[in-house]
Amino acid sequence: MEETFDELVTKHTRRELEEMALKYSVENLGGTKSQLADAILDAMKKHKVASKPIVEEKPKEVAMAEKPKVAERRVQQGKKGVRAKIAATEGKAAEFQKAGREIREEGIREMNKGVRELRSATNKMSREMQSDAQKMMEDGRQRFNAGQAEFRANLDAQIRENQESTFKLHSGAREIQLSIGKMSREFQKAGRDMRDEGYRNLQLGLNQFRDGVDVQMKENREAISRIDSAARELQGRAMSFQNEIHRYQEQELKNYVRDFYYG
Repeated sequence: MEETFDELVTKHTRRELEEMALKYSVENLGGTKSQLADAILDAMKKHKVASKPIVEEKPKEVAMAEKPKVAERRVQQGKKGVRAKIAATEGKAAEFQKAGREIREEGIREMNKGVRELRSATNKMSREMQSDAQKMMEDGRQRFNAGQAEFRANLDAQIRENQESTFKLHSGAREIQLSIGKMSREFQKAGRDMRDEGYRNLQLGLNQFRDGVDVQMKENREAISRIDSAARELQGRAMSFQNEIHRYQEQELKNYVRDFYYG
């Protein structure tokens, strides 16, 4: 049963279509799969028309008495008449068909040989390409592994450097903390020393001030004592003077007045 265009395209692979095309003497095996299916259908139609048998027209039946004459006439016509030309033409057509078949078969054989050589070369090229691809993939894999190993080594080295930097940073931070603590203690000690020194100086100043106050108070007491003594002395002298005046008033003034008036 003859297949349709859709069946050729959907049911067969490209290689199967090429084999069918070689079977039906399709010269152009290129193009798309759809174009190859169209060429196969056209070749199948031409082959079907070419292989269709020629139907000869049957001679009319004649009466039994006339058959020998017809046979004799057919023999004569087969040698010299239209029948001879038809027979010769059919013989030439058969020769041409045979030659065409031989040429077609030879072409098919050569084409099949070329196709086999092409397939062999294609398979060889495919194997070589696969081998080259495998070599390239292996080389790429090795390069990738080497690059990955180098990246990991660099990453590990960077991690170690970061760890060392972090350790140094922590050590520096501890040193800073220790320095700050030491500085704080020194500041506190200096503050205590300054406070103690200030307290001692203050106490010394207070003591000196107290000593000065005490001396001043002692001097003031002595001065007050001297003033008191002088005041008592002055008061005693004033009392003595007052007593002397009183005595003078009481005695000498009275005697003077008496002597003055009563002489």
